[in-house]
Amino acid sequence: MTSDKDAINKLEKLTEVLFLSAFSCYVIFFYLQTTTFIMAVPGAVYSLIRGVLLLTGLIRLYTWRSEINALTGAVLAAFLGLGVFYLVSRGDTMVLDAALMTIGAYRVSFRRIGILYVFIGTLISLLALICSLTGVTVDYTFLTNYGDNERLRHSLGIIYPTDFFAHLTYLMLTYFLVRWDRVRYPEIIAAGVILGAAYYFTSARADMVCAAIMLVLMLVCKLRKFGETKVPSGIKIVMLCALMPVCAVVTVIVTSLYNPGNALMYKLDFMSSYRLSLGRAGMDLYGFTPLGATNFAENGNANGGIRNYTYVFYDSAYIKYLFKYGIVLLLVLFLVYALIVLRLSSAKMMYAMVFISVITVSYMIEHHMLELSYNITFLMLTADISTILHSRSYININKRNGIIT
Repeated sequence: MTSDKDAINKLEKLTEVLFLSAFSCYVIFFYLQTTTFIMAVPGAVYSLIRGVLLLTGLIRLYTWRSEINALTGAVLAAFLGLGVFYLVSRGDTMVLDAALMTIGAYRVSFRRIGILYVFIGTLISLLALICSLTGVTVDYTFLTNYGDNERLRHSLGIIYPTDFFAHLTYLMLTYFLVRWDRVRYPEIIAAGVILGAAYYFTSARADMVCAAIMLVLMLVCKLRKFGETKVPSGIKIVMLCALMPVCAVVTVIVTSLYNPGNALMYKLDFMSSYRLSLGRAGMDLYGFTPLGATNFAENGNANGGIRNYTYVFYDSAYIKYLFKYGIVLLLVLFLVYALIVLRLSSAKMMYAMVFISVITVSYMIEHHMLELSYNITFLMLTADISTILHSRSYININKRNGIIT
């Protein structure tokens, strides 16, 4: 019995190290692709990463198969199946990568995942910022006219201004999540200052709204010392589980009702960088199908400081995923986040409503739902979230055997 336990413990440590290594490489490569650095990674490298993720995930799932309930197992199987479908039928790997990463993260410390993500993202963002300001790489600039005020928007080493701001928002969300109840007022204030400065240079208006919501919620939680709210837990769970579908429905309804002849709608479309008019045009072109449109295409030619009149990009994840991947995948993702809410609730981590609410609202105006170089919150479906609460020490390396402890 003891030898079996030792073997399982060694297997757990080995596969966790393999997962974290694959995760780190994946995030580094894809994060760099969102910068103005010129970098080409051979497809074989990504195939190797996917192979490691699949192997580690299957080993970990099989080892602790008795812990997986039927609903979670069904959701993971559907997630992986859809990923394989889009790969085989369209050569699209994003859904498959997200599914493999979610499966591979089973029982891996989410705190370790989060710390690695924040470290990698912060380092690359700072490097891209410094290089763009010193002329080593390009700082793409865009001249936009908001009413009577023209603004020069800077991408600061990232491919587009809103992407720079999105990176910051997701990094801070993850940082606050990993820090949990140890977050202090100076950290919240510092985050506000950094995001305010980023907004000044990027003018990412819609993203700034989500960032402001995050900071306000963080401040409220800190003032309440991360205590429980007076709302009964059952009602909170239902509200949080329903938040994502509600946000998606609202986005679809408002977009479908867009009418350029309506002054209010026209103004709202203008303020949202034409998200409504582009989404409405996409509805006429693609409609909503179970598995998405096979002819889905975007013209995201906004890089290099040139945004031409043929630019067509669907910034809302709900709208884009309905066009590109269809209703079935979005329903699976609704279940993923609902199960995450249930996990957080059972662990008495309702403070995480900050992250779930900000993430689900942000998907109304930005499209980085399944991109690991931005968002890692869906890994909370399988990762060990208890490490967020119970660990008070930094990650260190055991010099004797090189295993992360």
